[in-house]
Formats: sequence, structure tokens, C-alpha cells
Amino acid sequence: MERQLQRNNFYLKRIYGKYVVASVLSMLAASMGGMIDTVIVGRFLGEAGLSAMSLVSPVYLFYYTIGAVIGMGGSIAANLHIGRNDYDAYRRVFTMSFWLTVFVCVATTCLALLLMEPMLSLLGGEGVAKAYAGDYLFWYVIGGSGTLFIYLPLNFLKCEGKPQISSFLFLLSSGMNVLLTWLFMSPVCSMGMKGASIATGLSMSITAVIGMVLLLGGTENIRLVKMKVDGLLLKEIVANGSPNGCNNLLNAWKILYINAVMLQIGAAPYLPVFSLVKSVSDLLTGVITGVASALMPIVGVFLGERDGGSIRRVCRRALQVGGVLTVACSGVIALFPGMFCVLFHITEPAAREGSRGALACLAASFLFAFPNLMLSGYFNTIRRAMLSNLILFLRLFLYLSLAVYLLSARMGVDGIWAGLVAADALTLGTMFFVMAWIRRRSPALDAYLLDRSEEGQGEISFSVKNDLEDIMFASQNITEFCESSGLAPKKTMQVSLAIEEMLTVIISYCMDGRKEQFIDIRIVKMGEDVLLRIRNSGKIFDPVRFYEENRDNLEMAEQVLGIQMIVGTAKQIEFRETFGTNNLLITF
Repeated sequence: MERQLQRNNFYLKRIYGKYVVASVLSMLAASMGGMIDTVIVGRFLGEAGLSAMSLVSPVYLFYYTIGAVIGMGGSIAANLHIGRNDYDAYRRVFTMSFWLTVFVCVATTCLALLLMEPMLSLLGGEGVAKAYAGDYLFWYVIGGSGTLFIYLPLNFLKCEGKPQISSFLFLLSSGMNVLLTWLFMSPVCSMGMKGASIATGLSMSITAVIGMVLLLGGTENIRLVKMKVDGLLLKEIVANGSPNGCNNLLNAWKILYINAVMLQIGAAPYLPVFSLVKSVSDLLTGVITGVASALMPIVGVFLGERDGGSIRRVCRRALQVGGVLTVACSGVIALFPGMFCVLFHITEPAAREGSRGALACLAASFLFAFPNLMLSGYFNTIRRAMLSNLILFLRLFLYLSLAVYLLSARMGVDGIWAGLVAADALTLGTMFFVMAWIRRRSPALDAYLLDRSEEGQGEISFSVKNDLEDIMFASQNITEFCESSGLAPKKTMQVSLAIEEMLTVIISYCMDGRKEQFIDIRIVKMGEDVLLRIRNSGKIFDPVRFYEENRDNLEMAEQVLGIQMIVGTAKQIEFRETFGTNNLLITF
């Protein structure tokens, strides 16, 4: 069989692996921190403290909503501009996101302090639980700005290819929250419920400050620029962030609604069980959200580059990784419910027994929630925010409200837990129908709702192994593509030479020749020009800078000769770090 230029997933596995490990650890740290925080409150204040946490949770979900809209929305817009190689627009997006966060911090703090009593009345509850809720709410509002600001470094560090630092910030915030909550609630400080709230606000604020210092002082592309308020840019940020905001708002509704239904059917003793279910759900959601979050910056950049093939490959990888993690985590939750009751100090026999069915239903619901959440994040990234919002509206509002109402009327509190499964299953079925309908209306769309009509015309992608023989094979065999794409003989020769010379330098200076590694090549015809993109996950190496630093050094003349030829014939040559890896663009 004749050998051909082929693409493999070596590079995509490397970058997605880096992002998914960091993102899952981040989400797990945040979820575990919240769960341990709830455990500590349960240990010190019992079921009344857990009930207060459940009552107040819609408020901090509101803060997460605003932060997610700005931080995530800004980063999605930023990734698209990175893919287009427009770093001026990237900086404008960050600047707008920063000043919008400052404004929202001031506005929300002032309004929340003015409306404290009406908020408490809306949250409901009675007796000790309501008093605890009042203590928690006041101090949470005081520290709310930290919750809002933390989303900027957490998301924009990923744009800079530094997901590990973002993960570190999550771990730092969660670790500080747990330690401070224990300290403030223990006999050492005896601050009660307000101690838990102060610990949360303080840990968020400290982490936000550290994150902004790392973002502004330790990254190459991020900085604040002078600009006027840009209405179109503001709209873009809000539109991109709307699914994340919608998710948090609807989760707040979900908590309020289920709390109200439980009180209405006389199931108030099961409020601690719902607090347990919510915390475990947050933990499992964190795993899935981590998988989806790792996907979003990568898909965003490839979307800006119009590289549908890479989008499909990385999506398949995400589905494989997320599916395995979801099944494993759901199995643990379904098989060991007693372990979670012990952790949350739920001792009431009826509540312990009720938690078994509740956790079993929660585990089953996530088998459907996983594809729903993955689709929601994916649609948001490919500029189909309405589909993303539809998924969230169905699973967290319409189907959830109907299922919980109808099933609780027939089954009591068990119907509430069964409603969680029904809501996600109905949502997934609906979305398969909607996607099939969209594809029937637009036959050029594939299963990922990407337009295939112009793909493959004047472009080719392939991978080259880090050895000279494979480089020479690629250089010689690219001629057929160039000729079939209508490139002039001169440009064909330039592309072939660039592959040979640049890849030879790259494997010499940034890749370990003892290990089998691959370099991704993509060539795109753009009118009369041709763009050659070279990516690899070796150590950071800028060939152009290397040439500039050594071109007058006679001892390095042979090493830089090939780069010199490319620099002399290319219209433009530019090096960027994308995903924290090497990204070289050459235009002929």
C-alpha cells in the first residue's frame, strides 16, 4: 500500500490531556471544597446549619452567575480572536471584561446590602435555620466581590495556555476555605455560621488578588489597554457567557423550587438530604464540567482557525474521557450512599434511609446529564448559544419543574429524586430531535453541526514524526496537494522548502529525539496566498527569535541558514504560544 500524508492525534491528546487534568482537578477542588465546607457546618451546627446552607445557596449561585457570564463569556470571545491571530482584539476583550467586573462588584454589593431583609424573606425557612441563614448571607455579600473577580484569572489563564495555574488557584481557594471555615467555627474562634461565610469570602478574595497578579504580571499577551466602552464587544461577552449565567440562575431556581416543594409536601426533615444531594451533585458536575471546560478553549481556537477536523477529533477524545469518568463516579455514589451520610453527619434514621434512594437517582441522572452538559458547553463555544441555553432551560426548569411536581404528588419525596432522572433523560431525547431537525434543514452540517461544504478545499492537515526521513517524505509529497490546489510552482517550492527546513530546526532544538513525537502541519490556500501552520508540544522554541539572535554569529551560520531562506521568501512569519505550545505561522 502506498504511503500517504496522514493526521494522527498525538498533538491533540497532549494539549487536551494537559487541559483536562487541570480542569477536572480545578472543578473537583472547588466541589470538594464546597462539600467539605458543608460537612464542617454539619459537624458544628447539625441539621439546622445544613438547612441554612441549602436556603442561602441560591444567593451565592447568583454571584457565580455574574462572574461566569463575564469571565467565561470574555474568555470564549478571546479564544476566537486567538484563533484569528488578532491579539489586539484579544486585549480589548480582556480590558472590557475587567472593567465590567469592577462595575458589577460595586453595584451588587450596594444593592444586596440595601435589600438584605427582603432577600431573607424570599429565601424562606424558620427558626434557627433562618437565623443562621441571615448570618451567612450578610457576610457573604461583604466578600462577594472576591467571588466575582476570581473568574477573570481562572478563565483567561486558560486562554494563555496556563491551565495548571488556573487549577492551582482553584486548589488554593478551596484549601483556604476549608481551613478558615474550620478555624472560624471551631472553639478557637466560635464564630458560628458567620465564620463559614467570612471564610468563603476571604479565601475567594485572596485568591482573586493572587490570580490577577499572576495574570497581569506573568503572561505575554494579557494587559489592560485604553479603550472606550464598546457596545458590540459588551454584547459579545454577555452572549458568550449567557449559557454559564443561565446555568447558575436556573440552578438557583432548581434549589428554590425543590426546597419549596419539600416544604409543601411536609418533607422538611429531608432538607439535610437535599443539601447532601446538592453537594454530591456539585462534585459530580465538577468532573463533567472539567471535561467540558478543557474542551472549550481548544474548540474556540480551532473555530477561529476554521479547522473543523481538529474540532471533531478533540470532541471525540472528550466524550471518551468524560464518559469513563461519569460512569465510574456514578457507580461510587450509587453503591456507597452510607459513606456520604457519615461524612455529612446525617444521623436521623428517616433521613439516612431517604438518602439511599436520593443518591441512587442522582447517580442515574448523571448518565444523561453528562451528554447534556457536554453538548451545552460545546454549543456555546461554536456560537450556538441558543441551543446551549435550550438544554439548560429544559433540564433545570421546564422538565425538572414538571417532573418534580407530578412525581412528588404521586410518590412523595421519592418523586423529587426520580424527577432529577426524568428531567435529564427528557432533555437529551429532545436535543437529539432538535439536532436532527437542524441537520435536515441544513444538509451541509455534520453530526457536530459544523459546516462541511467548504472543508478540504484548498487545505490539508497531516502529522510528521520527529525524524529526518519523515520530514523529507512530507516535504517531497506535499507537491501533489499544492499543484491540485492551483498553487504556482514558486509557492509550491516555498512550502516544500519551509517544511523541510523549519521541521529540521524544530526537531533539533525543541523535541527529544529519543522519544517518538509528532508535529502537526496544516496548509490552507487563502486566495493567492498560502498559510503554513506548524504546531508541536515540545519545549517552547521560537525559530524567528533564534534566527535574530544568531544570524551574525559565524559559528551558527549553518544552523540558521534554513531559517534565513524562509524569512527571506515569506510574506510574513510569526510565532505564538497557543495552548502553551509552539505555533508557527508562515504566509507565502
